[in-house]
Amino acid sequence: MQQTDETINPYIAFTDVGMNLILVLLFFVAAVLSIGRSGWEKVRYRHPMRDFYNAVQLQMPENVRPQHVSPEARNDPPGVQRWDFSGKMLFFPNTARLTPEGYRALVQFARILNRHKDKWRRIRIEGHTIPPVQWLHDDWELSSSRAAVVARIFHAEGRIPPHFLVVSGRAGQAPVDKRNPANPRNERVEIAIEFSLRNAVGQPIR
Repeated sequence: MQQTDETINPYIAFTDVGMNLILVLLFFVAAVLSIGRSGWEKVRYRHPMRDFYNAVQLQMPENVRPQHVSPEARNDPPGVQRWDFSGKMLFFPNTARLTPEGYRALVQFARILNRHKDKWRRIRIEGHTIPPVQWLHDDWELSSSRAAVVARIFHAEGRIPPHFLVVSGRAGQAPVDKRNPANPRNERVEIAIEFSLRNAVGQPIR
């Protein structure tokens, strides 16, 4: 006897629909997992990082404004925004003594940090100097001293508690221009801001 449309089991169609729904759900879960934790963190930090970036662009004159550094350039984790202050602009040559222009720039930046203190939890200050020529030692002392000077400005003028500041002297270990160690751009201070709505001990930043 030939089977007609009326005799076809109706549950087959429902089974096909159910299987399609399961496949769509599995695809969605796989897509979410592929984004990974870092992807969600980027979304989480997007707005506070954007607000701080816009504040620096609007409130600091271009001639003293630090350069925003791409996260990929330093392999920073999600939630970190990095700014590059030229050492030539900040300090007199071969010293940790601030120029008048450098002092004003750091004060402005420190006050912007203070106004946005609800958006970050830690600030890393890295001093960088020119990589040494062969057989000469790295200038750890100068890079560390310069980073410490910047930290003191942030503490005094930005009213940032010292336990939110991390200071390091990188010397010439991380040049911007590796092919040309003498490039003045290698001499700088980088500010890495770790964004969060909570501080290092898990309490809301006030």
